[in-house]
Order: sequence, then structure tokens, then C-alpha cells
Amino acid sequence: MTKNKTYRVVCQELGVVLFVKGFTLEEEKKLYDTLRKKIMDETKPIQIEDYKEFIIKKFVIEGEDFYKSLPEDPEDKLGAVDAAYEAIVGLYPPFSIDFICTDLNAQTFMSGMDKRFLTRLRKQVKNKNLMSLEMSSLQDLENLKKHFSENIIGQTEAIETLIKSMKLMASGLAKHSSFLFVGPTGVGKTQIAKILGEKFSGNFFKVNCAEYAHAHEYAKLIGSPPGFIGHSEKSLLAEKAEKSNRWVFLFDEIEKAHHKLYDFLLSLLDDGTCTDNMGKVLDFSQSIFIFTSNQGISEINREPLGFDRKKTDAKVCNDVLRKSVKRHFSPEFLNRIDDIVVFNSLKKDEIRKIAKLQLDGLPIKQTDPLIDYIVEGGYSEEYGARNIARFIKNNVSSKLAEAILGGYHIPIADNGLYTPKIVNGEVKIEDCRKNNSTSL
Repeated sequence: MTKNKTYRVVCQELGVVLFVKGFTLEEEKKLYDTLRKKIMDETKPIQIEDYKEFIIKKFVIEGEDFYKSLPEDPEDKLGAVDAAYEAIVGLYPPFSIDFICTDLNAQTFMSGMDKRFLTRLRKQVKNKNLMSLEMSSLQDLENLKKHFSENIIGQTEAIETLIKSMKLMASGLAKHSSFLFVGPTGVGKTQIAKILGEKFSGNFFKVNCAEYAHAHEYAKLIGSPPGFIGHSEKSLLAEKAEKSNRWVFLFDEIEKAHHKLYDFLLSLLDDGTCTDNMGKVLDFSQSIFIFTSNQGISEINREPLGFDRKKTDAKVCNDVLRKSVKRHFSPEFLNRIDDIVVFNSLKKDEIRKIAKLQLDGLPIKQTDPLIDYIVEGGYSEEYGARNIARFIKNNVSSKLAEAILGGYHIPIADNGLYTPKIVNGEVKIEDCRKNNSTSL
């Protein structure tokens, strides 16, 4: 965080955007220490209203003027102060009066804390109101978009749709989002969800819907009903809710799930909450729900979804998939989905980019013959690019492992990369010199 950074916090109760100061870790620690000492040294009881007024004036840019602009009616002003205060401590949880009181009562002193100060505090206070600080500006979202583009090949429209939704969540104009990803297997549907989970909150959970094909199996998520074995045990979703309310949930191959699971999902998609077997409301109100499906792929018989599809065919395929989705899924479910995102089949040049991406990190030169070998051997229309990584592992990485374990030098030239050659349908490693000093 830089000293000049400003956070824009949507305060929906007031219908305004608060411009909140961005402090460095050192500044935040110093302010916390000062405020904590001030509270400890007070001889008179501190009024909650006075504390909230202090927080507003201290954290909001031109806070004095903002506080003066609040309603004059005492009751309306009290509500406005509460709303602004909650928005601020949502961004800066350690400055919540509840947290400071707990800290004082436990006599945990802050002197001598290092730069992990903020991380340690935020583990104790769950942020339920805002996006993570790493995704709070247009620049942060542009960085996310760039990361997607570098790691997800051939799915520009899907990336644009996700970024659009992230902007709404980052600004506070939307609390949670949901998407239905439709398209052939092996084109990046699962991968983009994993990356989003990593960047959004670090919390990602995949549900294999093939495991929920029977009516009773959705109890795995919320726990067994009363009278059944395991009723007293904590459910999967209860464990997730205790950790955070900001997750990326991936429901993979949702078309294979029993309709009972769909019924359960309706509440989750409505407001981000659900009720478990113990009657406890689980809060996922800041989460993203992604459903993947291959629905409609078998209906596309015009031409194979291979390397040489035409642009006109792509539009036809899109229409076929969307119509198939509407026939298969209930209106109640689809009406709760923010966007249906159709993933493109991959073209040959895109498969080549994926092959190069999968080779990153391996000490081998990415020659054209090697890329051609991987594309021809690892890609199939049925499984898309899913088999590329497996093919590289079995046919390229294994050869590198033999060279490394055999005690061969990595060449000093060419940035220390091994040179591959394709001989009789196999990868051979060239120009290796035996390292006689190597002991294995």
C-alpha cells in the first residue's frame, strides 16, 4: 500500500461513496498504538458515539466536513454515523471498538510488532464487507485481467465478463456473483475458476456434482438431518463459513446433480446464505458461485469443434449451447445466475500457446518441432487441452528427468536450457555432457 492510495467505499445506507485514506503498515500500526493508549489512559468511560465520530474524522478524507454534512436530526445522524463507521472498520477491522476492547481485556500489547501486524490482526477479525485490499481499484482489476489473459488462452469474452462483475463487487455495488460456464471440456472453465479463487480471496472450493446425483447426497454439504448418523458433525459448508464468507465455489458438471441440489442452491444464489442441518445460517454473502457444464455439446453436429472452425460456426455453436441450457435447467435456477458464459473451442494457434505455457518452468528450449510434437500428441477434440499437461509430463518431463538424474550438465549456453530433438516420435535430449562430479 502506498501513502497516497485512496479507497472508495460504497456506503449503501447513505447512498454515498466514502473516500477513505490509505495508510502504510507503519502508519496504521502507529495510529492503532496511539488510539489504544488513549483509551487505556482515559479516566472517564468512553462514549461509543464519540469513538465513532473520531474514526470518521480520522479515516475519511476531509472527515470534518463530511461529519458536519450528516443529518441534524439526532436519530438520523446516529444512523448515518453507524453506517459510515461500519463501512470504515470493514476496511480497517483492527479499529473496530469491539476488537480494541478485546485486545485491552486480553492485555495483548502491540509494541514491537513487525510488518506482519495487519495480517495477524485480520486473521482474528473476519472482513465481511469488502473486497480484499488487493482488488480495490481499477488498476488492481486491470492486473487481474492481465493475469487471466496470460494464463487462460482463447477465452477473451469470458475474461471480460468476469472482470465486469469484479468491478461491481469491488465498488460495493454488488455483494456476490454467480456464473454458468458452458462449453467443451478442456478449454479453461475450471482453470479460470481456480485462478479467480486464488486472486479473489485465496479461498477456493470445488464441488464435483457427479457425487451428488442422488437425492440424499446433498446432505454432504450441509450435514445429515436429525436422526441420521453424522447429524452432530460439522458440515462441509459450515467449516467454510467459519473461515470466511468470501469464497469462490466451483460446482463442476452441474448438469449431473440431482434436482435436490438445485433446490438447495436457490437460497445460496439469492442472498449468499444457506441453513445447515443444525439450523445455523451460513454466510457466504461475499462469495462467487461458478457452475460448469458441458450441456449442449453433443447437440452440435454441424462440424467438429476442432482447429479449423469458422467464425460463423462459433456463433451457431453459441446459440445451440444457450438453447440447450435453457431446456435443461429450470427457470428458477437460471434466473438466479448473473451471466451464462459460453467458452470457445480452441484453435490450433491457441493450443500452441497453451503448450508453451505448460512448458514454462522446465529447463528446455521451446522449439517449433517440440511444440508441434506436443500439440499433435496432446490435443484431442474430445478432451480439448486437458491432456496437454499430461502429455508433457509423460513425454517431455520424463526425458528431462532422465538427463538430470543421469548426471548430465545443463548447457551453459542458451540460458542453461536443454535442447530437444524429435526422433522417431520421441523426445531426445541433445548436447549433454556427463557431469562426473555428480553423485546421486
